[in-house]
Amino acid sequence: MCPEGKDGVFSEVMARKKDQAARREQLVSATIELIADQGLAALTHAAIADRVGVSHRLVAYYYADLESLVSEAHAAAVERYYWMRLRALDEPGDPAQRLLRLIWSGLPGPEDRGLSQVLNELSLGASRSLVHAQLMGRLFDQEVSLYESVLAEGEKAGTFRLTQPAAMVARNFVALEDAYGFHLLARTSSVDLDTALASLLGYARMTTGTPGLGS
Repeated sequence: MCPEGKDGVFSEVMARKKDQAARREQLVSATIELIADQGLAALTHAAIADRVGVSHRLVAYYYADLESLVSEAHAAAVERYYWMRLRALDEPGDPAQRLLRLIWSGLPGPEDRGLSQVLNELSLGASRSLVHAQLMGRLFDQEVSLYESVLAEGEKAGTFRLTQPAAMVARNFVALEDAYGFHLLARTSSVDLDTALASLLGYARMTTGTPGLGS
């Protein structure tokens, strides 16, 4: 085969791989949207196909096993959520301001409620699936690392006087977010956004030695 022919075949193969990657990404995004709108129980090849506007055979071609698609959707949701929280720290500010933005980004709000709902739904499978458990643990560790960095920055600057090690405070922040987030997503009457935020701010003031934080 002449060099031009080889180059043409190579370009064709690369274009096909690119198209396949784009299709997989489309199916993963549709899966995330479907779980957010209707829950995990509504997830089928046909439902995903309808959401994308393709045949269910095409969905099955890329993901014969629905669980593999759910796992990829979980991984994508974890990545999106983490980067959303990381962006909350992009704006300049002192450690107290950064901590407040981080706390706010950890509670389900109008902008990220759907993504939070997806993560909440998928976390239910963690006890029965190593893949989901690992993804859930990875997100927890990533969120903890964000808090640790802000707390360490504040302690170094003299803004915070931590009453416990930064790692412990960071883990407790994420655990509190998860607990309150569960009730906010369930829309229970006992907890609303203001209550959850007040509780997290109270914990922040107590553990960072900043009684005026968020006032």
